[in-house]
Amino acid sequence: MRNWMDGWHTSLKISVSFLVMILIGFIFLILPFSQAPGSEATLFDHFFHAVSLVTVTGLVIHPVAHTYSLFGQIVSLILMQVGGLGLMTIVASAIAFMGKKMNLRDKMVVQASINREDATDFRSFMRLILRYVFVFEGIGFILLSFRFVPDFGWGKGLFTALYLAVSGFTNGGFDTLGAVSLTAYVHDPLVNIVIALLIFLGGIGFHVWFDVSQLIRKWPQRSRRKSLRYFFQELTLHSRLALSVSLYLIVSGTLTFLLVEFNNPDTIGNFTTGQKLLASFFQTITMRTAGMTTIDFTEVHSFTLFSFILSMFVGGSPGSTAGGIKTTTFAMVVLLIINESKGQKNVNIWNYTLPVNLVRNAVVIFLIFLATFIAGTGLLSLLNPEVNFILLMFESVSAITTVGMSARLTPTLGVLSRIILMLMMFIGRIGPITMAETLARKDKETKNIQFTDGKIILG
Repeated sequence: MRNWMDGWHTSLKISVSFLVMILIGFIFLILPFSQAPGSEATLFDHFFHAVSLVTVTGLVIHPVAHTYSLFGQIVSLILMQVGGLGLMTIVASAIAFMGKKMNLRDKMVVQASINREDATDFRSFMRLILRYVFVFEGIGFILLSFRFVPDFGWGKGLFTALYLAVSGFTNGGFDTLGAVSLTAYVHDPLVNIVIALLIFLGGIGFHVWFDVSQLIRKWPQRSRRKSLRYFFQELTLHSRLALSVSLYLIVSGTLTFLLVEFNNPDTIGNFTTGQKLLASFFQTITMRTAGMTTIDFTEVHSFTLFSFILSMFVGGSPGSTAGGIKTTTFAMVVLLIINESKGQKNVNIWNYTLPVNLVRNAVVIFLIFLATFIAGTGLLSLLNPEVNFILLMFESVSAITTVGMSARLTPTLGVLSRIILMLMMFIGRIGPITMAETLARKDKETKNIQFTDGKIILG
C-alpha cells in the first residue's frame, strides 16, 4: 500500500478499493470488443452494470447475454469474483500464497473487509479462504457441466456452468442465459440444488465454514456423543446463531411461498407437488441473497413480494459474499426485543450474555439500513408515482441488500432512479463492513461519559 494511504481509516480504504474496481470494470466493459453484436447499452448502462457486478447485486438494464461478447462476459465474471471476495481479500490472499508479509495496517483493512477480529495465523486464514472458494466453485462448475454441456455444447456449456457457479457462490445473481434467467430449468433438480447450495455456502460466511470443517475433522476422534445435536452444540456461538437464523428463514420462506403461490397458475399453480416444493425452496434460497430465479416474479402475489422484502432485508451472514443487515445482526435485534419484553436487563442466548456494545452496534446497523431503505424507496416513489409502491419497495430493498432480483422494473426507470439504485447498491455492499469497523473503532476511542439521568416519556 502507498504511504499516502496510511492516514486513511480502514473503512475509507475499503470504500476506495470498491470504487477502483468499479472504474476499472467500467473501462473494460465499454471496450468495443466487449460488446455483443446489436448491443444497445449506453455508457451509463455499462457503468450501472459495473456497479452491479462489483457489488454482486445482479440488477441489470440489459441482459448480460445480449449486451456483452465472450470477452465482456469474462470481464463480468472477474468483476463478480473480485467484488464478491473484495479486492483487499484477493490482494492479501495473493501475498499470502507468495509467502510475503503484510504490514499491520493492511492486515487491519483485510480483517475488517472479511469481518475477522483475530489477526493471529493471518496467512493461513487467507490461504484457506481461497482454497474453500475454489473448491466450492470448482465442484459446482463440474456438477453444472453435466447439465449445460449437453444443452449448449462443450464451449458454451462449460462457460455457462463456470459463470453460474461463480455467480451462485458470490451471490451475484447474474447469468448468461438472457432475460429468462433460469426459468427453463425450474423443474431441474441438479441445477436448482447445486446453485442453491452454492448460494447458501457463499452466504453463510467464512467463519462458519472453518468452524464446521474443524469440528468435522475432530469428530471421528470423539468416542461419545456423535449425534447431530451435540455437533451443533460444539459449534461457536456465532456459527450456531448464523446457521439457526438461516435455517429458520429457509424453512419459513419455503412454506410461505408454497402456501401463497400454491394455486397461482402464473407461477407454480400448474406444477406437481414435488415441483412446487423445489421451486419454492429455490426462490427462498436465491431471493434472500442472490437474485436468480426460475419463475416470473411479475406474476406472484403481493404478499409473496412483501415476504421476500423482509427476508432480503436480513440477507446472509457476516464474512460472506451476501448482503443485507446479516443474520446475526437480525438475531441480536430480535433477542433484544424478547429479553426486554421479559424484563431481562441483559441479552442472553444459549447460556451466553451478549456484550452491550455488540447489541447496541447491531441496533445501529439495523436502523441505518432501515433508514437508507426508506429514503431510497421514498425517492423512487417521488420519481415514479405511476409505479406500484410494492414494486418500488421490492426494487429498493433488492438494491440495498445487493440481492439483485427485479420485477422487470429497473430497465423501465429513468436516469435519476437508476442513480439512486446505484448508490443503494454501493452502500449495501460496503455499508455493513464499514459500519461494523467504524463502530468497533469508536467503541475503543470513545470514553464512557455519563451525566445526570434524563427522563423522557415514551409511548
